[in-house]
Amino acid sequence: MTPPAPAPSRGSRLRALAGRAVDDAQLFRPRLAIGSLLVLCALLLGGMLMPVPYVIESPGPAIDVLGEYEDEEILTIEGVQTYPTDGTLMMTTVSVDGGPGYTVTPVEVVVAWFDRSRMVMPRELLFPKGQTREETTLQNTVAMGSSQQGAVAVALDELDIDYEDTVLVAGVQEGAPADGTLQAGDVILAVDGTEPTDVASAQTLIGDVAGEKIPLRILRDGEELDVKVPAHVVDGARQMGILLGRGHDFPFDVNIGVGAIGGPSAGMMFSLSVYDELTPGALTGGHRIAGTGTIEEDGAVGAIGGIRQKMVGAQASEAEFFLAPAANCEEVIGFEPEGLEVVAVSTFDDALQATETIAATGTVEGLPTCEDVSS
Repeated sequence: MTPPAPAPSRGSRLRALAGRAVDDAQLFRPRLAIGSLLVLCALLLGGMLMPVPYVIESPGPAIDVLGEYEDEEILTIEGVQTYPTDGTLMMTTVSVDGGPGYTVTPVEVVVAWFDRSRMVMPRELLFPKGQTREETTLQNTVAMGSSQQGAVAVALDELDIDYEDTVLVAGVQEGAPADGTLQAGDVILAVDGTEPTDVASAQTLIGDVAGEKIPLRILRDGEELDVKVPAHVVDGARQMGILLGRGHDFPFDVNIGVGAIGGPSAGMMFSLSVYDELTPGALTGGHRIAGTGTIEEDGAVGAIGGIRQKMVGAQASEAEFFLAPAANCEEVIGFEPEGLEVVAVSTFDDALQATETIAATGTVEGLPTCEDVSS
């Protein structure tokens, strides 16, 4: 018979309890560490995916205005003699991420920050606070339509071809009272029986009409129409939800279509392409010429945004030469892509002379560079 084991002493019981506590603590510590790491990763991931108020400008495609876009001819001229051409005249574009209705994350901003071909800017530098996606789309559509009208007018002025000024529906806001009744491109012939002389007079006539609907006579696709446009009162003023602009009645049909691309920065290249098709021979001499710049009615070429990204897009499309607004030259210097010859222009006449020089010589010799105009 085995004698019973002696009862453990108080000291040994305490040591056993302390040992188990140490074992439990060692087991709990890695669990706590893993849990804390998971929480930290979740916080970091959430922070990386959280929208931030920045926009990122990236190079967009360079599009030959003398060619096609989305399987449609960009420039079509009917009702007048046109001439075959050669080479390319490219409008350049910028892709903007993070505008109204869209977001970018801190990760995207950091990646773009270290990419020399992209630009990161606070959103409010490009878009007013509170501006919606619909408002942005409307503004870009209006700017593109006005740019096209002005571009054709400048080319026709150069060729001494007469045309008449009109009041144009430059854009219709989606969901506005006029949506479904008026369209961008409609010409306002009369407001309640009275012919407007310019945009300001049209706005005055519209404001003076009594009643819930405004009688308009418009010209659409060559046909005169009488329509009654609903309106509502905002801050005491009657509004239809349209933007009016200065338009032109040309002696022949000129249509420029670039899909959903908006903004005014292709004006100069549109003018060159219209001039090219209305004159014998190839204006480019067969060369690949890209460019950018707004165009004013007097032929002045204005500054645009995203000039560096547009040069990169032109290089990617194998452009040989680039026409840049002189007002953008400080942003151009030091950022010219390899193999792309950049010429500074201030007017349509400058751009025309540069294109003709390139066609004749294949070089930019004697033409102003950005270093020349900035020195």
